[in-house]
Amino acid sequence: MSRRIVRSINHSSFGPALCFAVVLLTGCETKDKLVHSNYDRIRLNATSQDEVKDLIGDPDNKLGDLWMYNRPDAHLTVMIDFDEKGQVTRKQWIDAMNDDPWTDSSDHSPATKAGDRKDGNH
Repeated sequence: MSRRIVRSINHSSFGPALCFAVVLLTGCETKDKLVHSNYDRIRLNATSQDEVKDLIGDPDNKLGDLWMYNRPDAHLTVMIDFDEKGQVTRKQWIDAMNDDPWTDSSDHSPATKAGDRKDGNH
């Protein structure tokens, strides 16, 4: 009789609890879309706001046509500018933990040194 009770407890109590735990642990983890490979897919004057959301997710802050993404734990800031039509006009990736911390789609990047100017004037 005691074996039947133990067997009944094992099957009725632990099975659903185990399934719930597995679903909870695997289903709740969300992968951050803000990775450089997705950022690289954003094209100037071609990528829309909806496409940016699909590629790197919703912004943390919006200041008019400027979307900002912040990951303080990774020392990362990403900024995306849009025109009045909702197309990307500028994008910036600022990674303080990288040897090349700033990539900017414009020529106005603070990382650009005077000796590196495209016009050849030093």
